[in-house]
Amino acid sequence: MPIALRALVLPAFDDLEGVPSEAEPWRHDREFEGAIDLPGLSAPLQYTDDGLGLVPTGIGKTAAATTTASLCASEAVDLGEALVCSVGVAGGPPELPAGSVVLADRLLDWDDKCRFDPDGDGSVPIAVDPYTDRGAFEFDPELVSRAESLAEGVTLRGAESADAAPKVLTGTNLCGDELWHGRRLAEEASWLAAEHGCEPYLVTEMEDVGTASALARFGHADRYLSVRGVSNHDRQSGGESARESFFTSGFEAGFETGLENAVAVARAIVDDQLP
Repeated sequence: MPIALRALVLPAFDDLEGVPSEAEPWRHDREFEGAIDLPGLSAPLQYTDDGLGLVPTGIGKTAAATTTASLCASEAVDLGEALVCSVGVAGGPPELPAGSVVLADRLLDWDDKCRFDPDGDGSVPIAVDPYTDRGAFEFDPELVSRAESLAEGVTLRGAESADAAPKVLTGTNLCGDELWHGRRLAEEASWLAAEHGCEPYLVTEMEDVGTASALARFGHADRYLSVRGVSNHDRQSGGESARESFFTSGFEAGFETGLENAVAVARAIVDDQLP
């Protein structure tokens, strides 16, 4: 008999050296009674008696697509009408307080573009790729709306200042394999989102386009959600260089808050699917 899941949670990693696990918070208050090794996965799929599955995808779109496709194709797993939820941290623009949580309603592939040498005339050195452009993936609006309602009752951990208090928002998730940081690149990211009619982007991460693409191939895309907590900002805020900002931006300090809040929101959504 295949393992019947009501909800499947996909963090990116469990054992990245020096960084807290995105999977571990799900084990704090749940007993995962079973685990199974499946071809195509880099770690066992853990599952509970009430139908919750948990497995890290690996970092990046290729790893996420491979893991997701392997789960969809496996005869040992029955996804049926299961909710599939990517849950983890992400970068975000400076106006979004660290610890904020973004429920994606659209998902844009940052890597699906054409890049040119800068011309020195102020023009944006990228363009929409005319050959591979797929546009933005749109999440099921009813599912997103239900998730928004469930998130309203979640208390977020964050700064004492009201101006810096984290919040739950709905908007565009920009996904790409390129780990980037800086004002000029943020301008290009904003341009690309505008070209696709889904500005402003609210978070940037590295897995969810792969997950969404695999789910779509297997007919499960209408049951997919992305929940991302802001752990760091994607550009420098002062006079320092982008490189200096990247290594001193307090990513480590914001990681735990971003992850904790993302899991809290996702837990409310996932619990609604379980008996």
